[in-house]
Amino acid sequence: MRFNTFTLLFALAVWVGDAIANSKIKVEVRYSDRMVDVGNLDLFKNTWQEIYGATGNQQSVVSDKIFKTFTKGCTTWAGKPAMNAQVKINGQWGRIPGGGPHDSREALVKSVWEVLKHVSDPTGWDVFTNCYGTTWQEGIPQWKGPHACGGRNPTVRQQCSCSIGSAECEHHSWGHKVPSVIQANLYRDGVLLPDMLRIEFASQSATAKGGCSRAEIVGGLLAGLVPGVGA
Repeated sequence: MRFNTFTLLFALAVWVGDAIANSKIKVEVRYSDRMVDVGNLDLFKNTWQEIYGATGNQQSVVSDKIFKTFTKGCTTWAGKPAMNAQVKINGQWGRIPGGGPHDSREALVKSVWEVLKHVSDPTGWDVFTNCYGTTWQEGIPQWKGPHACGGRNPTVRQQCSCSIGSAECEHHSWGHKVPSVIQANLYRDGVLLPDMLRIEFASQSATAKGGCSRAEIVGGLLAGLVPGVGA
């Protein structure tokens, strides 16, 4: 398994003022080139929100959870989640001397999230669920509320991803492939700090190669999102 690497420089002056403006904190993010199909797993909820919602997240987070997800483009009303997606989170952080109490955590979480998002977004596909009319014999209900695709006035698109063009589906979400491992570390003046955040993904479905050489793209995106990147 190969890892892709890129580095973000955070000018410590952004956090603690001019007294130590020459000191730099470096965030290094690595992610594997093995991409895991996690279906329509809610990435933000089960990474970012999971971290900030965890007890004791001011110092560390350890989490290992499995979620049932849909992965097919069209799942009938009788269909069940076809995948178990596992998310492991392991992180620890403290106060950087001269910095704020949570600067380390914020840098790690935001960096990992932005890399994860921009690596996985290009792999996304439509996942439609609670679909009707997937056979010629099956009827389609009168929707009590909005529906995602097919029929009249869908909220997402006119055509569903079903084999029969007249099918209609109520719900829509996004499927993704994500790196099997993504990890961020902090360095100060070239010295590795104990602060780190690691997220691992696994699923029951087969994994595929991909996710190569996106460091330049992600680095450019982060330059406008994180203070001090590239300083």
